[in-house]
Amino acid sequence: MDADPRGTLLFHRDFRGLTGGHLKVWHYLRHAAESRFFCPRVFLTAASRRDASNPFLGGAPGELLPAWQPERADALFVAGLDWLAVPVDWSKPVINLVQGVRHASAGDPRREYLSRRAVRICVSGEVADAIRATGLVNGPVVTIPNAVEVPVAHVGTERRQTPLLVAGWKEPARTAVVVGALRAAGYEPEVIASPLPREEFLGRIAAAEVVLFLPLAEEGCFLPALEAFALGSLVVCPDCVGNRQFCRDGDTCLRPDHAPASLVAAVGQAMIMTAIERERMVAAARAEVGTRGLDREKRAFLVILDDLERSW
Repeated sequence: MDADPRGTLLFHRDFRGLTGGHLKVWHYLRHAAESRFFCPRVFLTAASRRDASNPFLGGAPGELLPAWQPERADALFVAGLDWLAVPVDWSKPVINLVQGVRHASAGDPRREYLSRRAVRICVSGEVADAIRATGLVNGPVVTIPNAVEVPVAHVGTERRQTPLLVAGWKEPARTAVVVGALRAAGYEPEVIASPLPREEFLGRIAAAEVVLFLPLAEEGCFLPALEAFALGSLVVCPDCVGNRQFCRDGDTCLRPDHAPASLVAAVGQAMIMTAIERERMVAAARAEVGTRGLDREKRAFLVILDDLERSW
């Protein structure tokens, strides 16, 4: 594809707006740029947004390709439904980033692609367990826990601008029910009920003393909770499968079930914590984030790229 002596690792993206999934693929694109053996290139579909929200537009010169030509690549990097663009007779290496436990669910369109040969990188142990349990996986399965790019904040004793923030953009109707229950209990939370630009989202989190997240019932990792850990907020986040390794109830956060009454009770517990209790929990969360730096994620991925021909 160009004069770079390294092989081409080709990415495919249909970017309609920034999500955690797109952000993580972009991280892997940046990681691949430091490979000894592969040079990353990316193709954006015609329907992709081309504005400041799209991180794939800000890559190295020549990185963005005008046409999808997988036959000219040496390996592919795919995630989610990128598989639709992979030729059925493709015989070169494929790296498949698997970001959700629902990939293993009956009826999910991504499940059928588990039988296609690939080196699969799972963003959590729960995702790896879920896809292995299907008995369909063709190829190696490697777990690289999702890393966080947000700098860990210095947490002081001063109070923050927002006492309580509800981050429930994934299911607005459910969020409305939970917010109604909180208001009935005497709380007046600020609410994120629709997606926000990334910097605004992180700013809202950083300004909040307590953040109640409302993820889907099943997530692969739920990166926003880790971002809130890094920003020093006290987190309430119900179980969503893929957050169990880092959302440890009573340690790094409070992890109630999804019932509105349970969420209200957990918020009440968070709001009356003493300064010492709060500092202990925030410190544990900050320590967890310290184990999830992008550099560690990058090194683990570069090991895979170094050995891709053999492991494939």
